[in-house]
Amino acid sequence: MLIQNRYRIIRKLGKGGFGQTFEVDDGGTLKVLKVLNVDSFHSPERQKKSVALFLREATVLSRLEHPGIPRVETDGYFNYLDPGGKTIHCLLMEKIEGKNLKQWLATPGNQPMSQELAIAWLEQLADILAQLHQQELIHRDIKPSNIMLRPNGQLVLIDFGAVREVTETYLYRQKANVTGTVIISAGFTPPEQAEGQAVAQSDFFALGRTFVYLLTGKRPIDFEKNPQTGKLYWHQSAPQISQKFADLIDYLMAPFPGRRPQTSQVILQSVEAITSPLVTKYPNPLVADRSMVPTQVNPKQNQFLALISGLIPKKNQSLCWQKAKLRRTLSGHSDSVKSIAISPDASTLASGSYDKTIKLWALPTGELQCTLTGHTKRVNCIAISPDGQTLASSSEDMTIKLWALPTGDLLRTLTFRKGIVRSINFSPNGQTLISSSGLEVKFWAVLTGRAIGTLVGHSNSARLVSFSPDGKSCVIGGLDGTLELWSPHSGKKLRRFSTPAGAITSVAFSPDGQILATGSNRIIEIWSPQTGKRLHTFSSQQNGSVSVAFSPDGRILASSSGRSIDLWNLPSAQQLSSLSRHYKPIQSLAFSPNGSILISGSDDNTIKIWQMVS
Repeated sequence: MLIQNRYRIIRKLGKGGFGQTFEVDDGGTLKVLKVLNVDSFHSPERQKKSVALFLREATVLSRLEHPGIPRVETDGYFNYLDPGGKTIHCLLMEKIEGKNLKQWLATPGNQPMSQELAIAWLEQLADILAQLHQQELIHRDIKPSNIMLRPNGQLVLIDFGAVREVTETYLYRQKANVTGTVIISAGFTPPEQAEGQAVAQSDFFALGRTFVYLLTGKRPIDFEKNPQTGKLYWHQSAPQISQKFADLIDYLMAPFPGRRPQTSQVILQSVEAITSPLVTKYPNPLVADRSMVPTQVNPKQNQFLALISGLIPKKNQSLCWQKAKLRRTLSGHSDSVKSIAISPDASTLASGSYDKTIKLWALPTGELQCTLTGHTKRVNCIAISPDGQTLASSSEDMTIKLWALPTGDLLRTLTFRKGIVRSINFSPNGQTLISSSGLEVKFWAVLTGRAIGTLVGHSNSARLVSFSPDGKSCVIGGLDGTLELWSPHSGKKLRRFSTPAGAITSVAFSPDGQILATGSNRIIEIWSPQTGKRLHTFSSQQNGSVSVAFSPDGRILASSSGRSIDLWNLPSAQQLSSLSRHYKPIQSLAFSPNGSILISGSDDNTIKIWQMVS
């Protein structure tokens, strides 16, 4: 059967009282088609309402982009007339490959589920629910059979926002004479939802019950519960987990919504408290570790691997980054997180956003310390001085603002007569700030806020600027793909080279200044700033602007393109791992001073904190 001369039905996947799902072929791509059974609602008013809710949920899903949510295109909702003239309402969704968690648990060898895997899955699901709840969407039917496991390990919530979610919500409100057992998932639905009063915390209750099932292999309704508190007696059936983790699952399943975690962030913080402290004591970033001093470079080495091996120290964290973990997600910005910076003592994380604000976070705890306001347009770039005392922010309002750290007090505002300030960077001694505003690359005295120099003769497409670690040169990256090295002291151009990859979206010097990394669309290039020679090229699997950041030991390069982060081992030129938990493109990256943490900021308005696993 061919629908709308486009979708060929292959087979029926499922059928309920209020709809059906089919596997369809869409031009060679397998997808899932959900069909609303309007006839299950007997009055015209109820039928009209069910269609409106179906369309509303389809619209919400089409706006969401998250690897844990089935993708729905903007034209995913449609209707057509069947041969009898009846209007059929449809929703086309991404087909998720893999097993659901009920099937997974039934597979030999998967029981008992380890605490380590349970924690990893709880973090994933809490992150997914955070995105749903931000859209004021409640899933209402979380259970093992509604969670799919992709082959790459990513969990995906299914059966929400379409037939099942719409009809169940509608029935609760409209059919008072129908008992809850008809529409309730026994053992997983919370008490308030059984009374038609579902809230966001209802999803957390069902999430807790789901983990009881996964950890014990038994249905929640098979356990006795305390008649006074409603608490399940399930702990003895999961001896492989700690008491603290069991208590967290109980916290999710508290009988009253107000006694459960109120947000997904609270769940993630609770998980973190169980696993380990986020940040250990950092070494003094101003005192060099003797084992991390670069060896002398042989100038005759011109092959990438030989050169890299000679430039970077032998001590490395590469193996630890092969199993990086997402440790925390910070939410609070209302628009893209364009830039991030970490203080030298690792106490403060700063984030600059298109919502016109800068936020200061306590990196060890993830707590928001304060929000800096004053810019009237988007914040494009932020930087923290080497002594950690000053934060600089640049904006599309044609200003740079200097703020005191850690208080956030505004020190002064530097004003441009024309041009959006795209990029800023402190000199290694912290006394000078370099800025790029299209046609102008300027130097500023941090102490006085006065302009002390302008580079003349650079490419008119100047977009990104950065000092070299020794302060003897600075690089300018352009929209036309050009790279220029200048002497900030003499104001002379040292050399010019270009990339065929197109507009440069990110530049970074290695900690010893011997390597320069640049990012363009999908392409990461490694250069020798001394010669202008391209040493190596990496490519990402996803399209999008690329951000790059070196680890403090110079052995690892992090690059983002689209929604993923790639970690590269420079000595071997091999990819270590790929991190993908953002659901919109990543705009910024930064390593912590000791290299154990990587921070990413994204168009999904969040900041994610990743930690290597030793």
